[in-house]
Amino acid sequence: MIQRSLLKVATRYKSFWLIPIVLIFFISALISLVQLKQSITILDDRYGTSVWSLFQLKTEMRRFYDSLSIYKNEPEAYEQVTERYDILWSRYPVLLKGEDAIQLDKIDGAKKLIASSFKDLQALESTVFGDLKTTPIVTDSIQEILKPHITAIDKLALENYHFNNDFYNRGDKRVAELQKQLIWLMLGLITSGCILLLIIVRESKINRFQAEHDSLTSMPNRAYLRNKLTKLCRQSEPFALHLIDLNGFKDVNDTLGHQAGDVLLQAVSQRLINEVDSQHGCITCRLGGDEFAILHQSYRSQYDLDQVSKKIINSLESEFYVDNHSCFIGGSVGSVVYPDHGEDASRLLTHADIAMYKAKEAAPTSKQVLFDFQMDAEINRRQQLQRDLRTALEDNELTLAYQPILNLQSQSVDYFEALLRWKHPIYGNLSPLEVIEVAEQYGLAHQLGCWVIDESCRQLSEWRAKGFDSLSISVNISPSMYRMDLSGTINDALSKNGLAKGSLGIEVTEDTTMQSIKEADKMLGKLIEEDVSIALDDFGTGLSSLSHLQQMHVQTLKIDRSFIHDIVSNPTSSALVNNIIAIGHDLGMKVVAEGIECEEAAKILTNYFCDYGQGYLISKPLAPKDVLPYLSA
Repeated sequence: MIQRSLLKVATRYKSFWLIPIVLIFFISALISLVQLKQSITILDDRYGTSVWSLFQLKTEMRRFYDSLSIYKNEPEAYEQVTERYDILWSRYPVLLKGEDAIQLDKIDGAKKLIASSFKDLQALESTVFGDLKTTPIVTDSIQEILKPHITAIDKLALENYHFNNDFYNRGDKRVAELQKQLIWLMLGLITSGCILLLIIVRESKINRFQAEHDSLTSMPNRAYLRNKLTKLCRQSEPFALHLIDLNGFKDVNDTLGHQAGDVLLQAVSQRLINEVDSQHGCITCRLGGDEFAILHQSYRSQYDLDQVSKKIINSLESEFYVDNHSCFIGGSVGSVVYPDHGEDASRLLTHADIAMYKAKEAAPTSKQVLFDFQMDAEINRRQQLQRDLRTALEDNELTLAYQPILNLQSQSVDYFEALLRWKHPIYGNLSPLEVIEVAEQYGLAHQLGCWVIDESCRQLSEWRAKGFDSLSISVNISPSMYRMDLSGTINDALSKNGLAKGSLGIEVTEDTTMQSIKEADKMLGKLIEEDVSIALDDFGTGLSSLSHLQQMHVQTLKIDRSFIHDIVSNPTSSALVNNIIAIGHDLGMKVVAEGIECEEAAKILTNYFCDYGQGYLISKPLAPKDVLPYLSA
């Protein structure tokens, strides 16, 4: 419960601190990239080699000047003068074009000064290569022209040097500042990145917890259980698994509401943890709805299994308090043992589920059932039957047998009861009860009921066409047919086969009618309006009382065979049957005695003024082809 509350709080406030951290991370990253780019730009910002080029120009200008002085005293040094002139000439284009020229544009008048010096140098070309060769004295005039340029170039070279030095000093300071800022930003990036990583790890843990735990109770869920079972199976150590379905939980949910149902589930979870897990070293999981599972890892013997099973049931049967209401529930427990009942998680869960539903048959009484493979065989049989029943309905492989209902006073057959027959290719002849149970369980009851009604009407139409106009048929209906438009189905079948209303009756069982009494009253009342006769089958074995019998829309009462069986030898049974017949007549009903197998019983029933009889003494159920010969005999 504490974990669940913390999860809720964490989820609620997570976005408030997650968004700022993400913003800090991305802003830091963005600023870091910008400043890194600025640093690279500063480091890459080169203004060529203007300092070196200017110093080279200054040096070559002095060398040219000095070569003139040497030539004046040594005429044979003329070639040195022209060589120095050419070299000096070559230094100017570097400073007037390219990166060095761009840098010199930063200094006022620098480029103009260089251009003026170069122009004067160019003007000296004819003198150097002409007059100077024959008249060395010209050197004085050339030197006079060079002197101001040498002074200016010296000054410009020094100024350019200081300019570049200041620029690089400023760049170094700016790079240093950017480095400091970058360090702080990197710290921010690392810090926010670590926090984000922690959040991701934490969220991963939370998601893993939520994926393997129930949101309502914070208990391990089905995914956790399956993973845990798989791991335990690999260890090859014996353990037990108990699946639990709560008895009576739906009543609490329906009467007190879903919120109360949730509170009850939380209370059940906590009690199982406190009384089973803590004492027996088990792990309780909630599988969904009102289903739980208990993983019994400390299992070593049948005694351990019984002790935990009893503890589970005792814990669930103790009183619960929900919203100031006292609640009593129970549990149906299905148990399996590894490796006796399965060697993998899927098989163990399947077999535990089968055992649980076997225990559920005793509901609302709490019960624990240990799986055995006969249960599995029963399930497989049911699965096979439901698949084959679908095919049988589609391929018209089912048949009806007809047992005559004899008027005990006139000794004439008034109508027949249609009885379902199915000869299964594997299991042989199946009882109608099993076929109906399979149809009910797998959603085939409506289709089966419609087929029985339609086939009965078809057969009745065929008999009436051969002269037996007074015959009628009654059919048994299954529980799910209470929820369908039964009167409409019957009327459609009668109309389809050219039969008048009243030609077909139905038989309802006592237990089914009482369990669905509201639906039954509505349906039976509508059938009466459509002139469909109704018989209450197997009377005396179910839940109905005389007060219910008085209110029910029933014209015929069929006394169960268990009463008729001892009517000859047991005076009490005889008196009881006599009274049932009298009650039925007093309520305006016809009475049918089922299971008549001897003449003595038939005589007693006739003397009690029982209206109709049915049983092997009169006739076994007949195939359709044997009905007309029987009636004609």
